[in-house]
Amino acid sequence: MIIIKRYKDIEYINEEFLGKVVNFFKNMWNKTIEELERIGNDPNSVKDYVIKNTFNLKDDTNVFSELIKNFNKQLTTNDQSCMELISSMLDKEKGSLGKEGIGVMFSDKRLQGDNMKARRRMMEYIISNVRTSMSKDIGFDEDPKNRNINLEDSKYLPDLKKILKISTEEDKKKEATINYINTSLVPKLINLVKSLREEDIRAVLEKEGIELAPDFKLKDIVLYKREKYNDKKDKDEQDEDAIAKGEVRKIEGDNITIFNSNLNAEIKKSKSDIIGKFDSKKDINILDSIKDDKDKMSKVTKFAEFIKDDKNKDKITQIENILSGNK
Repeated sequence: MIIIKRYKDIEYINEEFLGKVVNFFKNMWNKTIEELERIGNDPNSVKDYVIKNTFNLKDDTNVFSELIKNFNKQLTTNDQSCMELISSMLDKEKGSLGKEGIGVMFSDKRLQGDNMKARRRMMEYIISNVRTSMSKDIGFDEDPKNRNINLEDSKYLPDLKKILKISTEEDKKKEATINYINTSLVPKLINLVKSLREEDIRAVLEKEGIELAPDFKLKDIVLYKREKYNDKKDKDEQDEDAIAKGEVRKIEGDNITIFNSNLNAEIKKSKSDIIGKFDSKKDINILDSIKDDKDKMSKVTKFAEFIKDDKNKDKITQIENILSGNK
């Protein structure tokens, strides 16, 4: 154990515990970097990854799982250890979202090349921005010397302290802290990620001279924005007719020509209108998610038989138009 003195309090940091966290990060880096390679240079895709993986407590690459697992294993739980869990998540130096946590992954040489630089910087900006905003929102002090663990202090982690005051038994304190993380802290983190605007992320890259290269080439099938696309919403929140799909036919500087087979027409778009490559793997994932539902899989089988019948060709075209957002 090492001891760090601060104003009126003593904070204990278990080096063995921190070592386990570092090892956890090392094991998850490969998965995360592989995923960043796949999702490309789309800011919204990087945001989606942070929401669905990095901050998703049900995902095996989430950034907090090792901390929470070790916290649950503690034989004794007091007010200080509960607040230390939050510190181990948010501390800008040693926390999961700090330099010695996910920051070490950002320094991995695989993320420094021209091909990965933009993706790394986008995720780094998202994490840093959200961590800082979250700290202000819940009263987590950036300076360890100002972290007063006295429950009567209302400046440092006031909401958690209110919960700890009510929970007098150790088991109840542990349960209440985990519930606070699951129902309040992490959902707030996710909402903060969602609130980040694509144009702000792009502006950071532009300011730093990092070019956001397109993730598509000729003949790629891409998703592109239509007139009803709302830039203030995430891709998954768009109206069904706000996004369409087509094949890239020409790339002339910032101008992209896309052939939409449903409309049998070429559509002119700019690079900023391209959401990203169409991911056929998602179709497989959707089927996999309903494979245990006999009723839904029965409907899939019947629809497959419907598609095979050439006499339904016109109806299939109508269905494709509806699904792709074309009228």
